[in-house]
Amino acid sequence: MSLLIYRYLSNLFFIPILFFFFLRFLVSKETISSVLEKFSISRKKRPKGDLIWINGVSVGESKTGIAVAREIKKIKPKSSILISTSTLSAYNLLSKSKNNFVVIFFPLDINFLIKRFLKYWNPSSVIFIESEIWPNIFYILKEKSIKLSILNARISNKSFINWKRINFFSKSVFPLIDQCYTQNNESLKRFRELGTKNVKRIQNLKYISQGLEVDNVAYKKIFEQLKSKRVVTLFSSHAEEEKMFANIFKVLSKDFSNLFFIIIPRHTSRIKKITDQFNKDKFLFLLRNESNFKISNEEILLVDTFGELGIFFKLSEIAIVGGSFSNHGGHNPIETKDFNCSLIFGPHMENFEDIKADIVKYKAGFEVENSSQLIRMISRLLKDKKLNRETNRKFKTLCKSQFYKSKSILRSVIK
Repeated sequence: MSLLIYRYLSNLFFIPILFFFFLRFLVSKETISSVLEKFSISRKKRPKGDLIWINGVSVGESKTGIAVAREIKKIKPKSSILISTSTLSAYNLLSKSKNNFVVIFFPLDINFLIKRFLKYWNPSSVIFIESEIWPNIFYILKEKSIKLSILNARISNKSFINWKRINFFSKSVFPLIDQCYTQNNESLKRFRELGTKNVKRIQNLKYISQGLEVDNVAYKKIFEQLKSKRVVTLFSSHAEEEKMFANIFKVLSKDFSNLFFIIIPRHTSRIKKITDQFNKDKFLFLLRNESNFKISNEEILLVDTFGELGIFFKLSEIAIVGGSFSNHGGHNPIETKDFNCSLIFGPHMENFEDIKADIVKYKAGFEVENSSQLIRMISRLLKDKKLNRETNRKFKTLCKSQFYKSKSILRSVIK
């Protein structure tokens, strides 16, 4: 009954949701194509024959989705792949990937929109990556006997508690999942408790995610300006972390005169707030996107561009995981796997608990509890180049080992 009410109410909210997306379009947070596709209006043609739909909500999930899609194509070369996502950044990433996949924006979970979407694309099976739970989609897929799998599934403790609070609703949604392959034991227990029947634990599939590309022309231009510097990068940072990191520079620069920090915020929409704070605190910084980009006496580079993460990892001796020093659960440490920088992360890695456990177990990175410990660890790694190289070697060995394990498991799952 609760699911039927949800399906009915989703149709009623169509007009206010349409108005909301119109406002997002006016402030350049959506494009005409993204709005149309989110409302199940696509100008793209459906490929003939068998079609498998893969969904990854954002950049991280989409990278895993690309890896899954490539393995599917090896096993089922005649099948076409439809990949959907919800964010502009992930859409751009998917569109630029050199694969013959159809890329679209994920449709809104409104009953009649989902019916129109599935009627047009008519997938033979559907794979969701990680943690997206959409009742209308799940219900209609089950109604149409289209197999739904969730790969690399995870559900945070916060989400689990919220779903448990509406258990009368959850128990009608989670049993609609046909197959659920979780990335850790905690998620396995949570999906089972919420009503999913066929749940198994597998290796974390982020180990097989597509590596970061490096624009070598852009890299060389920045390298020439930083070749005498000791570079430390904070990536995917959140509020409070940027100021903490900049203050750490003030402390460490007393011992390392050639130190240079790079800060890459998780959301570039926050750049204005960060620059205002940095100007107020009188930090010497410059923006990556400045028209006459040239590093002179600045101490910090604030990255306000997208798609250059590989360049900055290649420049760095140390990479620090953003979101791990604030209550955001951390971000993907595997992104540094192809580069020669050691990893440091804070106490909040809840979203990557199993990967963190692997790193700690094999001494392939360092966990610190606060800014004081972070200062000491950065200093230690800058002074001890042998330790830095050895830690990075262990991390690469770990990632390579888990890559082959994950690939083998994935192939057995998607056969």
